[in-house]
Amino acid sequence: MVVEAKVAPTTGKIPDKTMGQLLDYVNVIWTEQPTRTFTPILYIHGEIITLFVFTRGPWYRIELGKICYTDTSPDILDVETIRMSLLRLWLIVTLPANKFGHFCDVNTESPYIQFSRPDASSKLANAVLADSENQNTLLLDSRISRIVNPRSRLAYLFDTTYKSKRAVLKLSWTPVKRLPESAVYDILHQTGVEGVPEVYDSGLIRADYFGYRLEYIILEHCGESLGIYVVECRKRGVPDSEIHKNANQFICQVSNCLVQARARGILHRDISDENIAVRNGQAKVIDWGYAKIIESNSSGVIGIDPAVADKVAQQWGFDKEAVLENEGTWDPLTGTVLFMSVPVLFGMPKRGLFDDIESLFYVVLRAFADSEDCCGFKHYDNKTLALTRVGILGCESGYLELFSVKSDLGALQETVDAMLKFLFYLGNKYVGHELFSNGDHERLPDLRLAKKLMDEKAVNDLKLFLPIVPVKVGSGTTRKRNAAVSSPGEATNPKKASRGSTLEGPSSQMSTRSQTRGEK
Repeated sequence: MVVEAKVAPTTGKIPDKTMGQLLDYVNVIWTEQPTRTFTPILYIHGEIITLFVFTRGPWYRIELGKICYTDTSPDILDVETIRMSLLRLWLIVTLPANKFGHFCDVNTESPYIQFSRPDASSKLANAVLADSENQNTLLLDSRISRIVNPRSRLAYLFDTTYKSKRAVLKLSWTPVKRLPESAVYDILHQTGVEGVPEVYDSGLIRADYFGYRLEYIILEHCGESLGIYVVECRKRGVPDSEIHKNANQFICQVSNCLVQARARGILHRDISDENIAVRNGQAKVIDWGYAKIIESNSSGVIGIDPAVADKVAQQWGFDKEAVLENEGTWDPLTGTVLFMSVPVLFGMPKRGLFDDIESLFYVVLRAFADSEDCCGFKHYDNKTLALTRVGILGCESGYLELFSVKSDLGALQETVDAMLKFLFYLGNKYVGHELFSNGDHERLPDLRLAKKLMDEKAVNDLKLFLPIVPVKVGSGTTRKRNAAVSSPGEATNPKKASRGSTLEGPSSQMSTRSQTRGEK
């Protein structure tokens, strides 16, 4: 069923422009489904919902009523009016297809589905039901429940078996002006980023349907979340020392993945407990549906080669410039609230690698928390949560208890404390308040601490983002990398950062002006 929404309520005659939009939808649907006899459209305008039914002859308009309040003090009549409107809507949407037109053919007999493409180079595919299993079919099992993030995307995930392997089928509706997740996986795999799921197959079922694409991806099953892993290990009697040791490895693996991906032009932007999966001693970063591409350019931005981005855009059929511009506008909005960084919670327009690593920090704290009902994870609104966390994290000796982490972390303690210092300190000075009070503040990573969170390869990737400074050589000048470390992919103007940091730790101040390496 198509849903069209307008801000202002419409009474009397429907404006010609609006009616034209509704009829365009009807024509597209009838083109796709020529045997259909009529098409319903729900039209939400202001606080009112109206049902339109378009047949091959006349069309009908049914007012269902109000679905929300129009004042701050509703009375019992307002409540009853809305209840009746919702009951009318529920009656309509739950009618069987034989009583309310042809929506789609639903087959409940066969559990097998198969995707086929006309040739290997084409991304467009047909999805068909199969009567029996073969090497290319998917055996659909249960649907995987996930929290829906209302950010213009909708994904359905299913446990499945593909070529005798346990897998996940992901079906995603994505606006055509946003980045296809399959394109992100293509770049990650082509550039050798570690710690991402293997993709068995992917493609587009619909390239543009009312401004949305329908995408499918068949991925390896990467296991359970870090939090579930900790709970299950404790149930099985696994010693805490082994859990802490493995958690250290998982932090390193995820940090490696995030840094490598950013160095190759991909920023995840939605690190959460559900998006870090653990299986067979390996942690992988999943759900790259909210990632964005960052292109390298002559001004010093580190990212993907524009020629590679052009090729990927051509393969997946999207307008690269429009997508890059549009994805940038989502930086302050994208993510799972309880795991958002302090700057993102405050709606800061800049978004970088540090925000994803801060989200990883909260994922680790949540996995080892004794209770979800604690100050560090209590959400009243975004800014209140950010301010609360800034206050908590300034208590270096007591922050864990305020995140309800009350058990001894053993070997994990040093790593968690290193993450805190890495994210919120410059030298021995706590600068958490700068993350929201100073819009120009830029975090400067300490590579000495980074070595406790990631491997040498990832640390070397961080060095790609060191600021470039002019250095006098004889009578001329040349350029070389400063010893100060800046936040990867973010602007690195030393005058805006309160203190510099050297390659081996925060001990010196930057005395020369660096070239900005910003993310766009």
